[in-house]
Amino acid sequence: MARLIVKSPYFKSDGFGGRNAAGYLRYIATRERVELLPDNRPPIRRQEQLIKKLTKDFPDSKTSAQYEEYTEEPTKYHASEFISSVLENHWPEASQSKVYMKYIATRPRAERLGRYGLFGDEDAVDLQKAMTELSEYSGNVWTHIISLKREDAERLGYDNAKAWRNLLRTHRNEIATAMNIPPGDFRWYAAFHDEGHHPHVHMMAWSAKPGQAYLNQEGIRKIKSELTQDIFQGELLHLYEQKSSSRDELVRQSRKALLELTKRMRSEFCNSLATENKLLELSRSLETVKGKKVYGYLKKPVKAQVDAVVDELAKLPEVEEGYELWWRLQCQVEDFYSERERVRPPLS
Repeated sequence: MARLIVKSPYFKSDGFGGRNAAGYLRYIATRERVELLPDNRPPIRRQEQLIKKLTKDFPDSKTSAQYEEYTEEPTKYHASEFISSVLENHWPEASQSKVYMKYIATRPRAERLGRYGLFGDEDAVDLQKAMTELSEYSGNVWTHIISLKREDAERLGYDNAKAWRNLLRTHRNEIATAMNIPPGDFRWYAAFHDEGHHPHVHMMAWSAKPGQAYLNQEGIRKIKSELTQDIFQGELLHLYEQKSSSRDELVRQSRKALLELTKRMRSEFCNSLATENKLLELSRSLETVKGKKVYGYLKKPVKAQVDAVVDELAKLPEVEEGYELWWRLQCQVEDFYSERERVRPPLS
């Protein structure tokens, strides 16, 4: 599971999008946070029925961290967290359902955080003015939901609205660019929700010029990358240093193994016939190569010969050990950004 979760649904400019966006803005600005004291009692029947309907209406919700926590520990607390996350992630559709809106209107409330917690480029946001602005807007409005695990948020200082406000203000231009909006036309409001296991911020973003903005998967990846590098800066720097050191050691071990191999070949005591043959074939091919013998300049057949030699070297224990260490560190870096499963590629 990635360390930072970014989801970016949006309201379409279909005649209802502005009104739906205004309602969503009011919701994120005025809702109270979920009670932080865990309720370990079993979920009530109403919650179970609602979860059954949610997972049927929104199958992708089963891939969320909240659903995984609910299935591992089916409690009232985890049920409440899962239901809230799905309703927020699918607000445009959920806001059209009487069943879901009734739950939102009547669910148990906890600590109230002032009148409302909305912020943007300025601290003092007029909620009614902002809602009117959105209700009259004819373009698409994106609703970024950016969340951390509770332990990461507390350890790194992102368990409060001020930290998130500073982060989003720092990167508002990068987010605008990822959405193909000139920074001068970028409009946004956000609110922090101190949710139980997953503190998160809702950021509504759009262009002053309807039809100008668009956001694809690459844009979402850029937003996630910018925020991840800032939030986890210290940890990533440490990992990059370890990875660089590991890579250098892998190069040293590979070079040492190759030198040992060529020495044995000269003495006619090489015990790896397959590697010897591949090296001899490569040597003959390189005799015909003009200019610098740099991998990037070689023709495809010669590159394939180099790859074959490298993969033979990778079978040596000392090289394998170095590559495995580098790969583990590489996976740790990628875990900050991606939820995909990874398969270690050949060393070549």
